[in-house]
Amino acid sequence: MTVVSTIPSILKLRILLPSKCGRSLRLTHTTKTPVQQFGFEYLKQQTALGRPISPHLNIYKPQLTWIISGGHRISGCIMSGTLLIGVLAFSFGPFSYSSFIERIRSWNLPWPITATFKFIIAWTIVFHSLNGIRFMGFDLAKGMELRQIYMSGYLVLGLSTLITLLIVANSKRISAEEMKEMYL
Repeated sequence: MTVVSTIPSILKLRILLPSKCGRSLRLTHTTKTPVQQFGFEYLKQQTALGRPISPHLNIYKPQLTWIISGGHRISGCIMSGTLLIGVLAFSFGPFSYSSFIERIRSWNLPWPITATFKFIIAWTIVFHSLNGIRFMGFDLAKGMELRQIYMSGYLVLGLSTLITLLIVANSKRISAEEMKEMYL
C-alpha cells in the first residue's frame, strides 16, 4: 500500500495536479435568490400581484410542533428578559426585592388576580423546563417519529398545566413576619 492510496481523492487531485496548486476546486453550487436571479423588478411584480415578498407565518397551517418550538423560544426570551430587568432594577434601583414584594402586597389584590399572575409566571418556567428536557431527547435522537413528537408535545403542555396548577394551589400568602422567620 502506497502513501498516495491512503490519501482521500480530493487531496490526490491537489497533490497530483501541480497546475491546480494554489487554487481551490469548486465543489459546491451556489444558488441565487429570485431577487438576485430576476432583479428588483421581480419584487415589484410580486408586490403588484398582492403576493408576499417573503414567507410569512400566516401562509402556514399552524402545527403543534412549530407552535411549541416558538413557545419555547418566546418563554426563554421572556424569562431571560425578566431576569435581566430584575437584576438591573434591584442592583441600581432605589428598592430591594423585599420592598418590591411589600409594595405589591400593599395593593391588596384579590386572590384571582394574584393566582393568575402566579400561574403565568410558574407555567412559563415549568413549560420551558419540560420542553427543554423534550428537546434534549431530540438531541439524543429519541422520540423522532411523528407520532412520538406530537405525543411528547401534548404531554409537555398537559404536564406543564397540571404542575403549574399544583404549584399555584399549594402557594399561600404569608405575611412579612412569617417570611422573615422562614428566610432570615
